[in-house]
Amino acid sequence: MTQHFFRIIQRLIWLAVLASSLCLPVNGAYAQDQTADVLIVGAGLSGLSAAYHLQKAGKTAVILEMSPHIGGRIRTASYPGDSQAEIGLEEFWENNPALEIIRELNIPLESAYTSFSSFYYQDKLYPFTHDSNLEFLESFLDGGEMKAYKKWDKKMVELHRQLAEVPLPEQLAALKEVSFADWIKSTSGLSAKAQEFVRIQTEPEYATSWHKISALDGIAEWHLFSGEGLAPMHVVGGNQRAAEAIADAIGRQNIRLNQLVTHIKSTDTGVEVTATDQAGFQNRVFRAQYVIAAIPLFRLNDIQFTPELSADRKQAIQTQSGGAYFTAHVITDGKASRFWTHEDESVLPIMSDGPLGVIYEGKSEAGQDAILNLLVCGTHAERFNARVNAPDEIRESLLAAFEKQWPGFRPLVKQMTFYRYHPRAIASWPVGRSRFDSLSKALRQPQGRVYFAGDFTEDTHSNGAASSAIRVVEGILQQK
Repeated sequence: MTQHFFRIIQRLIWLAVLASSLCLPVNGAYAQDQTADVLIVGAGLSGLSAAYHLQKAGKTAVILEMSPHIGGRIRTASYPGDSQAEIGLEEFWENNPALEIIRELNIPLESAYTSFSSFYYQDKLYPFTHDSNLEFLESFLDGGEMKAYKKWDKKMVELHRQLAEVPLPEQLAALKEVSFADWIKSTSGLSAKAQEFVRIQTEPEYATSWHKISALDGIAEWHLFSGEGLAPMHVVGGNQRAAEAIADAIGRQNIRLNQLVTHIKSTDTGVEVTATDQAGFQNRVFRAQYVIAAIPLFRLNDIQFTPELSADRKQAIQTQSGGAYFTAHVITDGKASRFWTHEDESVLPIMSDGPLGVIYEGKSEAGQDAILNLLVCGTHAERFNARVNAPDEIRESLLAAFEKQWPGFRPLVKQMTFYRYHPRAIASWPVGRSRFDSLSKALRQPQGRVYFAGDFTEDTHSNGAASSAIRVVEGILQQK
């Protein structure tokens, strides 16, 4: 009897050790248990927003995030002396659906500037010190140029309205076959200066050359600037506060960090998601009724889907292009502020139209060191992201650009900190593609129980990330 009892105990211990090695409960129940109603891959704005909307609808959601932080490109860097600057997303446009969440959570917002910014054209600064976009335009465009600009802008408003028509008017749909640059030059009637103004203001939005995006997408982008433009909003204390607040609202226990999703399997009854814990390289299977892939476009190629993605979805992923961003935080002596003030007023942000990108002003205490945030885009960002140049070479390139723009600025620079992004971090649609074509529509449709969210499904901005979250949640809630 004693020996039999001892063998039973040994067997139970052996089963416990085996179950532990498999990361399963002793009774093996985990293999049948559902992790949540919905699994969300990615804790960026689209993933966090989707989880928030699902929770409001009474559904459970678990987010699997590959990195050790939440928010995706929503990141705020802090420095000694209570200084801070954005690493990624600089502003939320006023039509961003994410602002509804931010306001529901009582997160304070501020707006310090308009959609247009000060800019350099042919080495001359045109400072924005005006009360409106139109007053700013009138400060550097003559009467004839303004008349042509207003006529063109009115046309852009009408074309943007037509973008909501299904199907798109044939003449409008055909504009995906021509670049935004060529279309502007051949049809706008704008002066050379006005054309360059349009280019300089819009290229940082899609983070590439206007020669590389379709005219159809250029029309969609211009909506941010048309008329008096949309107001850019910023979270008081840093945009990262918004991501943190949403994470708190949905419950930190529902967000699993360092989980690299490698497989998504969809069946008639549910989904299985395999993820590798990047700390201990343990593989786990999570189960739910549905899954939302809320990751950047380029990350979709890291996941093995069962069944495989449809041919049109694969083609959509492979043929969509991406813009490039690179961020540099520049800490300077406080006296350097004289370079970006005009009549005792800051004229930042400034579109430098060069390797400095968009020059934003970070937050710092009065009388302390100042901090600038350079949002470099396009070819310059691609070069800096490539890691071909050593950090001191990038620093020298930026210092030379600063010195050319602001003679005497170099000695006041104390430190630069660089933040890199994937080469296809920003969604854009090349000539021959558009966010309105059949391939893009395929990505906005679920494949079985798999839904796709993210800015690349809608547009180039965080607007698209937030809008996509609403779309996929509404789709899931409609399912029986």
